[in-house]
Amino acid sequence: MASTRYHPFPNTHWSLVHRAGFADGAARRDALTTLLDRYEPALTSYLVVVRHMPDESARELLQEFIADKVLEYELLQHANEGRGRFRTFLLTSLNNFAIGQFRKKSRSISDATVALPHAIGDATPPPQSVVEAQWAKSLIHAVLAGMRDECERTDRMDVWLVFEARILAELFEDRPPVSYQQLADELRLSSPTQAANLLVTAKRMYTRLLRSAVSEYESANADIDAEIADLHRALSGLNGR
Repeated sequence: MASTRYHPFPNTHWSLVHRAGFADGAARRDALTTLLDRYEPALTSYLVVVRHMPDESARELLQEFIADKVLEYELLQHANEGRGRFRTFLLTSLNNFAIGQFRKKSRSISDATVALPHAIGDATPPPQSVVEAQWAKSLIHAVLAGMRDECERTDRMDVWLVFEARILAELFEDRPPVSYQQLADELRLSSPTQAANLLVTAKRMYTRLLRSAVSEYESANADIDAEIADLHRALSGLNGR
């Protein structure tokens, strides 16, 4: 069964990355094993959730990537803390590898029998900023799905509907926000002010769930704040907002 939910990337320990890339003998093997155990679920979910690959195909491609790039070509020796996030480095490398593999298949089998997922088969590998934004978008959508589930579970769909009409419609559907007066009429609220108060509640819920999601891989409050700022910055670069 496909893994439809993103899996968060773990917090990066650069000392482990360095050992996996440069240590000798057993120390390197142990570091590689630990690193791959931590990152394989997140990399698989990136291929499934963001790149829309079937679960089995994603796992096969990831194993090819590990064997070819990580092990044979010693990819981790090129990871550098001073050049940005390890997550972005891995995602960009994996994405470029996926494009190359699908190009090979398209050359060896007729186009009539090979279906390339559009996102994988793009002619030009996306830059790191786009890869990071795609991952950020998958995390945000997972948070929004959790928010809707919580609203349904707690019988507070009024909170979700206001958030959807005031925030999500503009961000994801390019529609103007619904007025508070209209929301008050549709939800049978006593006044537009009550609709505005519901939006405040919704934003607090979203912030809480987003921080909870980020805390799965960033533990310190300052790191959580920085990661959320980076997520929003990545998304702003993708859609211009």
